[in-house]
Amino acid sequence: MSFRKKLFKNILVLGGYSYFTQILSFISSIVLSRLLVPSEYGLIALIAVFTGFIGQFSDAGLSYIIIRSDYRQLFHTSIHYLAVIIGVILTIVVIALAYPISLFYDNPLLFWPTIVMSSSFILRSLITVPYGILSKQLKFNNLGMIDVVCTILEIIAMIALAYFRFSYWSLILPPVIGNIIRIVMYRRLTGIKLKLLKRKYLVVAFRKSKSIIGNLTGFNMLNYWARNSDNLIIGKVYGARDLGIYDRAYKLLNLFLGVITNLFGKVLLPSLKDHGDKGGDVNKEYLNTLGVISLLNYPVCVILIFFAKPLVRILWSETWIEVADLLPYIGILILTQTLNSTTGNIFILYKKENMLMKIGIPTNIMIIVAIAWGSLYSMVHVLRFYALVFIIIDIPFVMYYGFKKSFGFDTPTILRFWIPKLILSTLLVVSVWINLTWLSVILMLVYLVHLIILQKDDIVQTTGYLWKRVRNK
Repeated sequence: MSFRKKLFKNILVLGGYSYFTQILSFISSIVLSRLLVPSEYGLIALIAVFTGFIGQFSDAGLSYIIIRSDYRQLFHTSIHYLAVIIGVILTIVVIALAYPISLFYDNPLLFWPTIVMSSSFILRSLITVPYGILSKQLKFNNLGMIDVVCTILEIIAMIALAYFRFSYWSLILPPVIGNIIRIVMYRRLTGIKLKLLKRKYLVVAFRKSKSIIGNLTGFNMLNYWARNSDNLIIGKVYGARDLGIYDRAYKLLNLFLGVITNLFGKVLLPSLKDHGDKGGDVNKEYLNTLGVISLLNYPVCVILIFFAKPLVRILWSETWIEVADLLPYIGILILTQTLNSTTGNIFILYKKENMLMKIGIPTNIMIIVAIAWGSLYSMVHVLRFYALVFIIIDIPFVMYYGFKKSFGFDTPTILRFWIPKLILSTLLVVSVWINLTWLSVILMLVYLVHLIILQKDDIVQTTGYLWKRVRNK
């Protein structure tokens, strides 16, 4: 079976489950938005700013070590033990931060939710290595089934608790239950258990992992604040209600990052590793995958840019109408950010985590500055400045230091793929900002032509295959 057929077969297997869970989560958000108010969502978002940052240390690249290495069970057990030690330490840190967090926001209600949410670090640490093992074995059917079962149970619990007026607790308790169930299911599939090991085994495991732990954790820390400093600033300056509005819009970006990028990322790294080991052209297949992601993103972006208000009214009611002002910029970010975020897998594949860290320092600092600057004016300006800096600064850095220096792409290929996207996305931000709908329409049509030209071979091949199947029937 060719690489593309194998890759997309695995994506369809995991994607079938992933899309199903995302659809369920999306539907549940429609129900929950009528049972909970923005301030209740905002309260959880206030805590998540800090717990999310601490969470950047939880995996620390350990699942990638399992996928990339050729070591066996003793190494897996050692990494598992190391992951749990990290999880325990992070849980203690979050518990210690519970009171300072409530003081920072001047909100005593945050204390006990923070304590409960800290348990996620221990629970997730027990999943890290089993997830890496199943990914390396390309057992995406098992990964998808576990995710579906746990998501369904979490959604049922959330809606039930919200209905019986448990307020923000309905968003906190179900994920804890879901993680416990995941641990049981992963353990049954992999047989990985927590064992006491001699110190020498942990030392060896750490030495084998320290490069990826240091570089990836450093990058994730910077990248996290680039993506979440807006939540911190908006929560502090504008309050829980406005953060609830902003977080609702930003969750759509995270939704599509999860559905598209994370889905491809989960399959892409082990698949490209296997393809490269067999002498295949990794760069060619990676660029083709980015082209496919671009085509999948396009319809979603059209809806968010041009039909934001009807979408909000249908999904979340008039109570959330302020979200519509933010959605066009989320749509524009989806065009490029979903592509850019897959590059981390390729840096890891080529063992260039140090370059990933070096790129992250200047680009993420600039994004944080843009967010802070935008917050002086409004929530909409936060996204405007964020989008412009991401497109104009972040992507060119990745083009040169990633695609050119680290991955080895030739310059004409890089320019042909990225330059039209940069120019059109920048102009889209401007056209939406000054409310020139006719210009936005033209730019999106040109963007579509660009995508079709890049992927014409795949479109022709897929169309021919579907036509052949129809004729045979």
